[in-house]
Amino acid sequence: MKCTKTMVVTGVALLAALALAYTALPQFRTLVVSAGPYLLFLLCPLSMLFMMKGMHSSKDDHRLSTVETSRDQQPQSQISKQ
Repeated sequence: MKCTKTMVVTGVALLAALALAYTALPQFRTLVVSAGPYLLFLLCPLSMLFMMKGMHSSKDDHRLSTVETSRDQQPQSQISKQ
């Protein structure tokens, strides 16, 4: 569900950026009109790529916190020997 919401928000933002570029840059209207459908088509794979990258970075953070937590839970005698 969260993925769909993110893609819809990103799609609306992309459409707004295309509409703004179309109105603000009249010399590039042909480029905006021709590139717009391709950008919207690439929205799904690019969103998936960024979301997967974000998931992997949070796993790395979780793994580091797990190592620190296990070190904190060792008995005091083992900590003093290290």
